[in-house]
Amino acid sequence: MQKLAIILFSTLSLSCFSQKNQAAFSGELLYNIEKLIPADSTPSKMLIYAKDSLLKVINFSSILGKQEMIKHLRLNRSYVLVSTTKGNFAIKNDLNTDKDSVEAYTFKKKFGRTKIAGIRAKRVLVTLRGIEKKFIFYYHPKINAKYSSAYQNLPGLLLEYYVVNENGLTKYTLENIKHSDIPLGIFMIPTDYKKVSLEEFIQEVSAQ
Repeated sequence: MQKLAIILFSTLSLSCFSQKNQAAFSGELLYNIEKLIPADSTPSKMLIYAKDSLLKVINFSSILGKQEMIKHLRLNRSYVLVSTTKGNFAIKNDLNTDKDSVEAYTFKKKFGRTKIAGIRAKRVLVTLRGIEKKFIFYYHPKINAKYSSAYQNLPGLLLEYYVVNENGLTKYTLENIKHSDIPLGIFMIPTDYKKVSLEEFIQEVSAQ
């Protein structure tokens, strides 16, 4: 149970960054996930469905299976969908403010560009709070950063980036982008899922 709570906290924490008003995007983003520290060759992917201020983030792993999160950016709220033997739950989390995201990391634009998944990518140097090492991220300036799974205060959609947390160092790289009109139903919480806080979820699944 403690391990599950840590995984859920890590999933929720990736959503705790602010958004800026830029051009809207509707479509799909597919990322490859590489666990660098500790090294792990287990295949993992992340699929993001986006429509205006709505996001659905799905992580696929051969170890953890499928993990889903729905974000309502205008409501400043997200839900992690979890199925257990005690029932189905939508674990609620309020997204952090601009002040929180600015304190979590800083960035500086750098010269140089490349192409990732066939689209133009610019460089940015990112410093994470409490981490000495600096990281080079790549972003696309014409799509709003709010459609990224993390670091949504950066100047564009992240195409390649790193996440550091209690589980180690992970690299995310965009594999494919598809512009399409995503149905609203994709972003709805299923009717058989109960909305709870993280604390309420732990109490429910721990109950005898």
